[in-house]
Amino acid sequence: MSTIRVVAGVGTAPTEMASYDAALADAGIHNYNLVPVSSVVPGDATVAFVGTAPDLGPAGNRLTVVE
Repeated sequence: MSTIRVVAGVGTAPTEMASYDAALADAGIHNYNLVPVSSVVPGDATVAFVGTAPDLGPAGNRLTVVE
């Protein structure tokens, strides 16, 4: 069984890209290589809203996300 962690962030900046980067930082996922996937949740998965991402390991690691 896997756990899907839902995080959220808000960012404000002079440009859309800078706002996006600020929102990623607010959610705690700004230092990772984001790999987008579909939003299909496996039937045996647990979904947990955690607000800000927990420790995900060293910066630069790959992080599978649904945006």
